[in-house]
Amino acid sequence: MSLCPSPARYCYSIYGVRVTSDLPFYPGGERNETVPTMRKTANFDYAKGDGFTAIALPYLGGGLQLLILLPDDRDGLGSLTAKLTPALFRTYAHLGSLQLITLYLPKFRLEGSTIDLAQNLEALGMKAAFDQPRGSANFNRAAPRRPDDYLYLSKVFHQTFIAVDEEGTEAAAGTAVVVNAAYGVEMNPPKPIEVHVDHPFFFAVQDRTTGVCLFFGSVADPR
Repeated sequence: MSLCPSPARYCYSIYGVRVTSDLPFYPGGERNETVPTMRKTANFDYAKGDGFTAIALPYLGGGLQLLILLPDDRDGLGSLTAKLTPALFRTYAHLGSLQLITLYLPKFRLEGSTIDLAQNLEALGMKAAFDQPRGSANFNRAAPRRPDDYLYLSKVFHQTFIAVDEEGTEAAAGTAVVVNAAYGVEMNPPKPIEVHVDHPFFFAVQDRTTGVCLFFGSVADPR
C-alpha cells in the first residue's frame, strides 16, 4: 500500500507582466552563476529587518504567502538563520506596508531527502497498522480481510518538494484554487523599489493568520 500526496500549485494573486531572463546569482562571495530570474513590478508587502529585507508574495485568497527573507550581505545567510524564531515568523506574517516593488527572484526547485517514517509511527502507537503483533492489522474497509490474506503497512516514506516559477509555487500539499487580484494604476506612479534576490536567501510558504510555515528552507544556489 502506498500513500502519496498530490502536488498542488499555489498561484500568485498579483497582477501584471512577468518577465524571465538570465541574470547573475552570487552563491558565495564574488563568484556568480547565471540563472533564470523572474522580474515583476507590483505592490508587495515589504519591510526592512535587522540585517535583512522581507518581502511577501500573496497567494490566492490572501490566506497564504511566499515570504522571502533576503540578507543584506551576500554571505549573510548563516547570520539570518540564527535569528529565525516562531515570534519572527508571526511578526512577518503581516508586514503591513505595501510598497511598489520591482522584484528579481530566481526560479528554483528543491527536493528533500526521503525519510522512512515506519519506526517513528510505530513508536507513536500505530503498531497494529504495521501488523505488530502479527495478524493485528485491519484495513477491512479497503479490502476484505482473510486470515492469511490481508493488508498491512510495511513502509511509510515521506518526501517533500517545492518549486517556484512564474505561475506560483508547486508543492506536495493540498488543493488550491486560482484567482487574480487587480490593483489600480496611478497617473504618476512612484518609482518602484528594486529588490534583487541575487544571493542566498530564506523562504517560507506561510499561513498569514497564524504565522505557521507550511514549507520553509533556504536557497544557496537555485541551479
